Amino acid sequence: MSDAVARALGLRPHAPATRDLVARVGGRAVVVTGASRGVGAETAVRLARVGARPVLIARDGSALDRVAGLIRGRGGTAEVVVADLSDRGSAREAAQRALDLVGPPEVVVANAGASLRRGVLAAAQRPRDLERTIGLNYAGTVAFAETLLPAMAAAGRGHLVGIASMSVSVPAPGWSLYGASKAALDHWLRAAALELAPHGIAVTSIRLPLVRTAMSAPTRAYDRVPAMRAVDAAKLVARAIVHRPRVVEPWWSALAGTVLAARPDALDPVLRRWDRMIDDAR
Repeated sequence: MSDAVARALGLRPHAPATRDLVARVGGRAVVVTGASRGVGAETAVRLARVGARPVLIARDGSALDRVAGLIRGRGGTAEVVVADLSDRGSAREAAQRALDLVGPPEVVVANAGASLRRGVLAAAQRPRDLERTIGLNYAGTVAFAETLLPAMAAAGRGHLVGIASMSVSVPAPGWSLYGASKAALDHWLRAAALELAPHGIAVTSIRLPLVRTAMSAPTRAYDRVPAMRAVDAAKLVARAIVHRPRVVEPWWSALAGTVLAARPDALDPVLRRWDRMIDDAR
């Protein structure tokens, strides 16, 4: 895919001006979940580069240490909290640990998530899939945020950025559990935005398209379709931190969502063909 096509699709966003990002997070604490690799790691490194003091949270302690080492090696600071955010109790403890380390954060990037492609009938035989996907993508993330928000409200400022998915707008076969978990998070973020604004807290939901990461690499069909890189997704997060929109979404998935709202079966042939292409590539 050429850069021109990628830019036209919004997959190669420009990073915000450094001075604008510094104004938002320079010298201030930020919390990034799912920070051990991919979008979370790229985001943490980008924010640390402009002087933010990140708290890195994920399950993989050794991977977190590598990201923290990269940040410290460039003269920055980073704290590490190892936690399984699919468990609400663990999520609350991790959030409290972050508060103990740095106080109320200026920005929280709730990026931790689990991707799962599995059909409805197959998922019915694996109840753990439901618990894990909803636990990490929605319930654990909300429990984590709810622990931080009172301190942020008391400080009278802050920004909660949640990583949702374009599947919120375009439900696709094979992605029912994943899409539902991200739609739940997206709805919670947009409703919470109305309540938190009077306390000085902005809320953004970023509906990411496909991002090329270690999680997506095993599905060879994804090599044939346009996608973001993790570094591009981190630029999108940085832009959201600067501009504080309510929702960020590629123009084409927003358009598809509008079409589907008017006619829910309009894209059935396209989505079924996409599903078959993934199956054929496995």
